[in-house]
Amino acid sequence: MFRYWSLLAGLLGAIGVAVAAWSSHGLPHLVPADQLAVALERARAATLHHMLHTLALLGVALWARQGGNALLHLAGALFVAGIAGFSGGIYLRLATGIDSGPLVYVVPVGGSCLILGWLALGVAGWLQKPSR
Repeated sequence: MFRYWSLLAGLLGAIGVAVAAWSSHGLPHLVPADQLAVALERARAATLHHMLHTLALLGVALWARQGGNALLHLAGALFVAGIAGFSGGIYLRLATGIDSGPLVYVVPVGGSCLILGWLALGVAGWLQKPSR
């Protein structure tokens, strides 16, 4: 599982950097000037959460290399789902201008996945037997 989580962390990190560059350079061309400040703030928040949770996923990968447990892998899956839902949902809304319909529910579901991922990670650590 170490290789799987490491590969995902690398890919998500690269995507996060690319989206950050897009939000700085491409987003201003898509959004009306009077909405640009809000759009850039949303993009920054999405990118921040994207990158922070990519680092958390890298932590999952490193822990998985030492063994880990089922809750650790659940945490990793929740981080991936959360990045896709929370950050990806915001990116999609900014890129398309869609601010209504089913897409608006993707972001809070993704945020909930991030929260649950941290809880799963905490419980995984609590249940992990100390090494001697």
